Amino acid sequence: MAIGIGTLFSNLGYFSINELIWPALMAGGGLIFLYYFVTSRGNWWAAIPGCVLLSVGITAALPWVAPGLDARLGGPVVLAGISLGFWLVFLRIPSNWWAIIPAGVMLTLASMTLLNSANGLETAGVFFIGLGLTFALVALLPGGALRMAWPWIPAGILLVMGFLFISSASRLATLVLPAAMIIAGVVLTLRAIRHH
Repeated sequence: MAIGIGTLFSNLGYFSINELIWPALMAGGGLIFLYYFVTSRGNWWAAIPGCVLLSVGITAALPWVAPGLDARLGGPVVLAGISLGFWLVFLRIPSNWWAIIPAGVMLTLASMTLLNSANGLETAGVFFIGLGLTFALVALLPGGALRMAWPWIPAGILLVMGFLFISSASRLATLVLPAAMIIAGVVLTLRAIRHH
């Protein structure tokens, strides 16, 4: 019935059925994988292809569903879908802490493509802050890196780099860098006094 109704409306010129078949097949395939993910704990891997196919199906349907927005939203939707697949892997089995890293990277890239900033320094800042927050989550979330301290090293470096890029882009570097030096000096002085 659905195919017949779709063919009828396509023949009447309301839309092209070809524009709906591929998005429907992609989204349907994604839903099948997600069904396997939901119904069996051992199929945690199915969240990744499920979310990827579903997001590709949604993106393929955007020109029909939201004309004019497809060029702006296509990339972020696919990248966010990939991110969601990895987040679901982690949420299903927290010992799969490694999934936080691709999830965070893909979410960062989705944010960058959605922002589409003309300023390269701001874009670099968002990228480094996103990666820094990703590694901080690896250390903070349950099962994260087996509670090791190593994720804090890349998190700290990436966050500092991100804030430096953003402050340079907004010309806050003239205030942020001296303030950071003063704060670091106060912290080191207080630690030295406390140890003596």
